[in-house]
Amino acid sequence: MPSILTQQIYNSDVLASIALVAFLALLRVVVARALRRRDDLPQHVIRRWSANARNALLLVGLIGLVMIWAPQLRTFALSLTAFAVAMVVAMKELILCLSGSALRTLTRAFSVGDCIELGGIRGEVLDHNLIATRLLEMERREGSLILTGRHVIVPHSLLFGAPLRVEPAGPGKAWHTIVLTFEPQGNLFAARGEIRDSAVSALASIEATARSGSHSAAGPASGREDVEVALGTSDIGKYRIEIRFPIRAELARSAEQAVVCAIGNLVHSLRENS
Repeated sequence: MPSILTQQIYNSDVLASIALVAFLALLRVVVARALRRRDDLPQHVIRRWSANARNALLLVGLIGLVMIWAPQLRTFALSLTAFAVAMVVAMKELILCLSGSALRTLTRAFSVGDCIELGGIRGEVLDHNLIATRLLEMERREGSLILTGRHVIVPHSLLFGAPLRVEPAGPGKAWHTIVLTFEPQGNLFAARGEIRDSAVSALASIEATARSGSHSAAGPASGREDVEVALGTSDIGKYRIEIRFPIRAELARSAEQAVVCAIGNLVHSLRENS
């Protein structure tokens, strides 16, 4: 048993490393003494040769140690690589979130207060950090700003897998869209101006109520040039009215109901008069 242990010690990399270091140290001492015995050399030449010899022996020692420990270093490198791969796989989502945050910052994709749609989720941006964005959720209906009241946390990793849509907005407002469908009775196309006037009046009433806390008279039709009305037909031939206007998200639900009621009453009155 002692002979086997002794043989392992003699064959070990530790002993080889100690022998290499001892040999290089002894060689450095010999070179230093040989240089000091050269009386015919200036001191700066002796110092330069001594430094060169020291650096050369250090380089030889590093190369020798790397060659001695090469199998162990290779095993350690493989283990380190496997560990790194496992960490990357385990933290893939976190890395994607951090990368998505960098993408959002560099491209200035959106900021607090914007209305966005990401990964099928629509909402107003309340806050964002390095990992995720917090949204005040809106209805998933196309063009709707009506709030559901729920908060949604959207990870930034979705920026690499889904398109980001940012709703165009004015000062503190975003565009809300309403689509109404009616039976093809009467001529709604000739009443486009009246339809727009009804929508403008309803919006003026809602915004006046929001400002003062009580109902006020509706403003004139020319008071809002940003209300858009488009007329068309659906795939099955029904009349289709699309109303688009900027509004604050918290007023979108009441504004939609007011506009729908106003236009519905107008359409029914037009049919009765015809």
